[in-house]
Amino acid sequence: MGAEKPLDPRAALRDRTKIVGWGLALFAAVQALGMLLAKNHTGAVVAQLVLTEFGTGRLAIAWSDPLAPEPTTKAIATRAGLGAAIGASAAIVLLGASLALRRATIADVTFSISTLFVGTVITGFAAARDELLLRGLVLRALGPRASVGFRLAVGAAAGVAFRFGTDASATPWSLVVSGLLAVGFSALWIADRGAWLPWGANAAFSLVLGPLSQGAVLDVRATGAPLDAGPLAVAVAAAFAAFSVRRALTRDPRASSKDA
Repeated sequence: MGAEKPLDPRAALRDRTKIVGWGLALFAAVQALGMLLAKNHTGAVVAQLVLTEFGTGRLAIAWSDPLAPEPTTKAIATRAGLGAAIGASAAIVLLGASLALRRATIADVTFSISTLFVGTVITGFAAARDELLLRGLVLRALGPRASVGFRLAVGAAAGVAFRFGTDASATPWSLVVSGLLAVGFSALWIADRGAWLPWGANAAFSLVLGPLSQGAVLDVRATGAPLDAGPLAVAVAAAFAAFSVRRALTRDPRASSKDA
């Protein structure tokens, strides 16, 4: 077989423009849906994910490398599990360091199966929504021929903008953390050529710092700023980002017109 025919620059530009336009419309629709269902958080997250999955699917944003053979269930579980291990490790380090440095205390130890189950489902759905919208859509719009550094920078900007626009209590520290986490998740997208690895990392990170430490297993109380908004959180997020970027830079350099 011959080499892949280069894309016509004008055709590539039209493709990028179309993706950006439809992507912005999809993002606006998802946010509007969230506001419409603001009184039902669970229903809002589920509805947003359904709309996001449909919209990003139409834009050829794939959970797995579109040029690779269709992955088996075991391969998908392995990728998601590895991502979960990475994300959970970062969150556990942050939680443990916060407790050790007395920036947080354990108010109670409990175990609620219902809280754990609902929390796991919601964080998983929310992580899928955010990864497809904030990373998959951004990387698809930029295209595989953009440099890794540029894609990570735009991903960081999208993460910061989203936190700033949706969190009225956002602080400079929390915005820096959001930017570094976005770099890490974007890098995992690039390394994995799909969503399973970053989705696992995002879901596990959110689960540990959310339901697991907020009532499902432990009740952790921050003594000052929230756990994800301070110098310690910045250090952990920076280490996570550096680890993920290293994985992205050591991947196979092959790319295609639809490969993130």
